Amino acid sequence: MGGIVGNNSLLAKIGNYGEINYIFYPHVGYETHFFDSALAIYDKKVKWHWDEDWDITQKYIEETNIFKTIMEDDKIILTIKDLVPVSHNVIIRRLYIKNKLDKKLNFKLFFYENLRIGENPTENTVRFLEEDDCIIKYGGNYIFCIGSDKKIHSFQCGNRYSENSAYIDIENGILKEHKESHGIMTDSAICWDINLDKKRSLAFNIYIIPQIFDGDFSLITEQLKIIKNNSENIKNLSLNYWRNVIGDIRRHLHPEFCSNNNIYCIAKRALMVLLMLCDKNGGIIAAPSLHPDYRYVWGRDGSYIAIALNLFGMRTDKFFEFMSRVQNPDGSWLQNYYVNGNPRLTALQIDQIGSVLWAMDVRYRLSGDRGFVKRYWDTIEKAGNYLSSAALNFTQCFDLWEEKVGVFAYTMGAVYGGLKCAYSMSKAVDKRDEVKHWEKALEFLKREVPKRFYLKDEERFAKSINPLNKEIDTSILGLSYPFNLINVDDERMIKTAEAIEKAFKYKVGGIGRYPNDVYFGGNPWIITTLWLSLYYRRLSKILKEKDDNRADIYSQKSKKLFDWVVKYSFNGLFPEQIHKDLGIPMSAMPLGWSNAMFLMYVYRDEEVFIP
Repeated sequence: MGGIVGNNSLLAKIGNYGEINYIFYPHVGYETHFFDSALAIYDKKVKWHWDEDWDITQKYIEETNIFKTIMEDDKIILTIKDLVPVSHNVIIRRLYIKNKLDKKLNFKLFFYENLRIGENPTENTVRFLEEDDCIIKYGGNYIFCIGSDKKIHSFQCGNRYSENSAYIDIENGILKEHKESHGIMTDSAICWDINLDKKRSLAFNIYIIPQIFDGDFSLITEQLKIIKNNSENIKNLSLNYWRNVIGDIRRHLHPEFCSNNNIYCIAKRALMVLLMLCDKNGGIIAAPSLHPDYRYVWGRDGSYIAIALNLFGMRTDKFFEFMSRVQNPDGSWLQNYYVNGNPRLTALQIDQIGSVLWAMDVRYRLSGDRGFVKRYWDTIEKAGNYLSSAALNFTQCFDLWEEKVGVFAYTMGAVYGGLKCAYSMSKAVDKRDEVKHWEKALEFLKREVPKRFYLKDEERFAKSINPLNKEIDTSILGLSYPFNLINVDDERMIKTAEAIEKAFKYKVGGIGRYPNDVYFGGNPWIITTLWLSLYYRRLSKILKEKDDNRADIYSQKSKKLFDWVVKYSFNGLFPEQIHKDLGIPMSAMPLGWSNAMFLMYVYRDEEVFIP
């Protein structure tokens, strides 16, 4: 399963065996440093952390962002607790080793790294500093330090694909103790002699520190000393931070979930995950994932995440600051951005513009802060004018799945929702008269979209027009939920939702994007399943108000879909997809959008985020 640990500058991906796969620094999502760490035991022969006879379990420690990996075999229990504190850019790996046997155990424990520094690795140097009892590795703009509060007994600095590789030394059980190595693929290992009496245990920390490198080693070695001497205080500060920043979220939960401890715990974990996707400069990445590569800022994903955080009392103004900075002069945004604000993909997805305005309006509605609207009115007005023009012209663009070009149902829903939100905010800053033309665009969409997208023969709405695409797609729900262009209880919309539900017959259940999807093999998605569940829940509520006897049917449908989503929460982490046959996570995990939609579902009052 694996997990992530991080603050708003440093984020580390922990793999299924407790290894550190890669690190993002000095920003969340940028740059990527492939770490490829490994732990190994040597007792007459080597045993790596990935060997099959380990029994491995992983989970977060409740109320914290400490990720725990427990590895157990017939002799020892090795527990790894990974933490990135809020106060320092360091990965603290707390190792607990327990002897299960009624006799003494003596073995060597190795920590190995094959770190490639930066987005485009170049030659680097790895060196053991005897006086500081640590490994340093530097190249380009960065330096890394690996140390411990337990005396290192042996070391090796080598090159991965050479006879002096630290990896080969571990296989042989003896490190050669070369103090320095240079090259593209340098590696290193440190070793501790472990002596455990029967049934006894020991614990110590490994510290992994990245820094911007200016040629001075003393800065990072001094930081290592500070962290060593204050590690307990640093840890406790972080634990208190996470407890306080999340707090008791029951007041934000829908009444039906307030006494459900499982939902409560999943929601808290989802919030912690979303906060770790927020960079210090304001960008919110879609996922800390390299395969697929989602470590960028999409206006759409960031907006869903910002809304979820706002609903549960978290501040997200830095995200709106970021989006304001990168906005195009014409009011639009590009497809996505690096967290430093540089453009990445430049295709036009008009729904993202609507999403940002929607998120800004939710922020305003929750706070009543007119100063927020005033501060960003220039951004809002430019985006609103763009959407108004796009609405009247039915402008073509890429769909939300980034696959096809056309005029899409979801896009038109987002255009309507975003423009309506911008128009609503205009009143807060007395600008209503200046943007009166937006009202005409809203009326135009309300009148024309249902007519142009409705398929009479199929009795449902189309995925797109210009070109016409009659394919069933869950995103068509965006016409109604959450953007409210077409009423939830419109019979044409109800039949569209039912057609979507019937289109998917996965072995494990759930709802996909569209029946012929081939991305990662074509699977049910968390967001699409939640989307239909949210639509059915709102439909049930409206039908109940009308004494329509179908209300209970749709309520049950909604609950069944939501229960499916809860089933596939992995220690509170929601992936993008679930394998259609095996029920295992697929694609990015955690995916911010999945976590955000879960939080929107369990929030106490959805009226706040319905335009």
